[in-house]
Amino acid sequence: MSDTECRLDRICHEGRCRFVEEVRASLAQTVTTQVAASTRTDTDAGVATSPEPAAPALPAELPQAMGGPLRNGRTHREGPAQAPTERWTYRTSGRISASPVVGPDGTVYVGSLDRTFSAIAPDGTLRWRYTAADRFHGSAAVTPEGTVIVGSDDGVVHALGPTGQPAWRRPLGARVEAGIALDTDGTIYVAAADGLHALDPRGNVRWHLALPGPLTGTPAVHPAGLVLVGTPDGRLVAARRDGGLAWERATGGAVESGAAVADDGTIVVGNARGTVLALHADGSERWRFSTAATVLATPAIRRDGVVIVGSYDQRLYALDTEGRELWQHETHGRIRASARIDAVGRVYVGSQDDGVYAISPAGALLWRHTIGQDVDATIAFGADGTLYVGADDFALHALR
Repeated sequence: MSDTECRLDRICHEGRCRFVEEVRASLAQTVTTQVAASTRTDTDAGVATSPEPAAPALPAELPQAMGGPLRNGRTHREGPAQAPTERWTYRTSGRISASPVVGPDGTVYVGSLDRTFSAIAPDGTLRWRYTAADRFHGSAAVTPEGTVIVGSDDGVVHALGPTGQPAWRRPLGARVEAGIALDTDGTIYVAAADGLHALDPRGNVRWHLALPGPLTGTPAVHPAGLVLVGTPDGRLVAARRDGGLAWERATGGAVESGAAVADDGTIVVGNARGTVLALHADGSERWRFSTAATVLATPAIRRDGVVIVGSYDQRLYALDTEGRELWQHETHGRIRASARIDAVGRVYVGSQDDGVYAISPAGALLWRHTIGQDVDATIAFGADGTLYVGADDFALHALR
């Protein structure tokens, strides 16, 4: 391979196309490892030298909304191929619009509009419950140390320990409806009613990029060092990791969902006018596709670059890497939830027709499970392939 075969601002490194920043980070990490053993203090000069550490590349899946900071919706787990049964139901006192997040030990974390945030064991028993001053709309994220980070409508970002005890609270003074994004260096990105915030692992504010709000889509982190968030005035904004503005792109309609990042760096986002827009990493347009109604779901992206996204026109679409329709599957209700893609390419999505759908990679219906109320929350996967689904019936459902 050569650099000319790599699209965007990628180069050929070790036999594959990679972003320049990713390569530099990898090389810097290698140098850090090699030098660390030999780094010493020069007693004559009184100087110790060591290279500045760089952020590692983004992992494929983490306990965050849509599988991690790329928000591509993929999981390495396999969901049920046959119609599932309901293993258990955990009930709250309010609708569940947030996607559940599954921790490394199988604990399922989910917030409710009844102001409670719950940690539920894989068998459906309650491990702990935390109550805030207002509702939980967005999804949580779990740090490698097991701290659960989640925002609430009272404008506070909460950090909860493994047993539910508060580790810290950071009032932002602006409502937090979106999910939390965690970067590989521990930075916490929060989309709030007044813009995009970056917090350090202890909850201290690193920077704030003022944007017209409210921002309701969970931020995505691009390997090129960009933090992506949509605005209600129709822009997709790319911030640098230091808080500076890299670029912004008008989409033609309010962006109320999150963007997703494909393996080749393509950015895909939907808007309120029903447009699905694909952008290069520099913000230039790659392609666009029009549905017949609002797109509020974050697109999911297969490994081959195919985009899976639902619309309020009651259809789930599969679009190829040029934005051409491969197939569509019609439900009997608007699709607000984002789709998820399992290890073999099966697609799982909820609809406002009260159902959860499983669709084959070719677009055929595998099964439909009736919940009984709208399913606006995005599905999460357990280690054994159990689907965790929040719904408007005030409950979290475990399907297997």
